[in-house]
Amino acid sequence: MGAAAIAGFLLVEEEEEQQQRRAAQERRGHRRITTRRTNYPRHRVFRNRVSYLGLTEEQCLKRLRLSRDAVTEVCRLVQGDLHGESIIRTALPVAVKVTAALNFYATGTFQAPTANITGISQFAVYRSIKEVTDALIRHAPTYLSFRRDEEQQRQQYFFNIVGFPKVQGIIDCMQVAICAPNNNPMAYLNAKGYYSINVQIICDHRQKIMNVNACCPGGMHDFYILKQSEVPLMFEGEGKLNGWLLGDLGYVLQPWLMTPLLHPGTEAENRYNVGHAQTSSVIKQTFGLLKKRFKCLDQSGGALRYAPEKVSKIVTVCCMLHNIAMDSGLSLDLDEELQSIEDEEDHGSQQPPDLDQPLQAAKQMREEVIAQFFS
Repeated sequence: MGAAAIAGFLLVEEEEEQQQRRAAQERRGHRRITTRRTNYPRHRVFRNRVSYLGLTEEQCLKRLRLSRDAVTEVCRLVQGDLHGESIIRTALPVAVKVTAALNFYATGTFQAPTANITGISQFAVYRSIKEVTDALIRHAPTYLSFRRDEEQQRQQYFFNIVGFPKVQGIIDCMQVAICAPNNNPMAYLNAKGYYSINVQIICDHRQKIMNVNACCPGGMHDFYILKQSEVPLMFEGEGKLNGWLLGDLGYVLQPWLMTPLLHPGTEAENRYNVGHAQTSSVIKQTFGLLKKRFKCLDQSGGALRYAPEKVSKIVTVCCMLHNIAMDSGLSLDLDEELQSIEDEEDHGSQQPPDLDQPLQAAKQMREEVIAQFFS
């Protein structure tokens, strides 16, 4: 046998040995996989999941701040977005996801207590909060808007308080505490010394929220937030609203925004300021209701541990849910907590920057209101 034939024979033999070794390794690996799999029970047992459907009406109001009917409406709104009919056997039902998110909004605590009420993991709670918030934010414009067919009704109800005419709503800002963000944290440090989102809200006479802007850092001045928002166009553009808003001294007088007089000099001007304050008090009551209903917005519940963009969504969704609660006739007693809310939202004598001066037409309009209705 020649040298070449011997070399070929040896090569074939070596390849056969390698194939045998690979086959043996595959068999050993298959045995290991099979052994590991048999350690799991054939039928896994999952914890019971709890939703609002398993709560009484009283428990629902206490834990979720909404009635069972209102929670059912929320589930109906997000049903198509959450895809409750999943082909995955372990997928969470829509009712469980909504219950987890509402309990988080209502309690203001982080995710462990919320997980206890629903019987799901903390990660599942986190996912539920995100999914429900993202789903509800798509419906916010339907619930947070100026109803054009109620313009005259709003004016009449506000006028009935102390006789202030043509009022379409009350505007002010409230602070929602957050943890220091990674990007530009100093912009979010407010005058009270903590990090926050400065939320602009406009409410009506029924303490319902008609407009919300929750995108601005806590250190931004109220009037600058207003200038950047869509509100001026609602009163100045085509199809504008008839009347004006009432705002505090943190705003600059506009033809569509009546503010108090900084230094009233006559009895009529004093009566104007008193009437302005009494009519505007509804915004503080709205802040109180909102923060008492949804503790995640109240500083007593701790700072929200999310990025500002996500906090903005949570605030907007809570405002929307507040309106759903008001439409359902769910009111809260604020006698004990309203003063603390007012102290928290008090901006003191915060004045707008000098470069923003009121228009002469706005001054003349305010003088006409004082002369006609408060003299």
